[in-house]
Amino acid sequence: MSDAALDAYWRFFETFNTRDAYTFSTAMSYPHVRVSWAREPVVLADQEAHALSVGWDAFIRSGWDHTVGADPEVIGSSVAKAHIAGGWTRYTVSDEPILTNKVCYIVTRVEGKWGIQSRFGTDPGNDGVEQTESESVSALDHVSGFLQAIASKDGSTDRFISDEFFVIGVGAVRRVKRGEDLLMEGMHDPQLRVIQSGPSSITVCALEHGHEALIYAVRQENEWKIKAGSWL
Repeated sequence: MSDAALDAYWRFFETFNTRDAYTFSTAMSYPHVRVSWAREPVVLADQEAHALSVGWDAFIRSGWDHTVGADPEVIGSSVAKAHIAGGWTRYTVSDEPILTNKVCYIVTRVEGKWGIQSRFGTDPGNDGVEQTESESVSALDHVSGFLQAIASKDGSTDRFISDEFFVIGVGAVRRVKRGEDLLMEGMHDPQLRVIQSGPSSITVCALEHGHEALIYAVRQENEWKIKAGSWL
């Protein structure tokens, strides 16, 4: 399954470079969600909505000619979903780099077709700056506490999440507000690994007894808040 998911990852960049909104939109699964440290998540219901949301004018004004995907790492996969750590670099026509960014992609198989369901974006243009060791420890403690709170089923997850938490499924996205039941599988003692991080965000992989979660958290007023997650 990971080979098909990787094909979808590379198709994302191939179609983006066509500069055709409808061609690019065929590389997604829907509803499609872009999750960022800088703004609220964008949810696009279908291919038409996605095509109407994209454009290349700003990229071209910056000198952009094409984008090249980073070598991907499949963090985990199932029969219908894969978590892939990757990213991209934008280049000029003379292959001069403009901007590089790290992104985690949730790739899903919907109606027999693999596509990008969601993107967890790291701070762009950070020139490799990551969380300090103490900040990473704080973030990992926050993610661990969040997963343990779900497992305890005591309703104490509100302090861990943003105003809305997005659960990325296969061909589905669920918004969960504070005070609502997450209805997700928690973990009592997860093994945690930082996948990508920047000054304002972190993506963490959590493992326990063969179950995997990919959790995306951002710093808000010097506190960590979890914005999205995907479970395998």
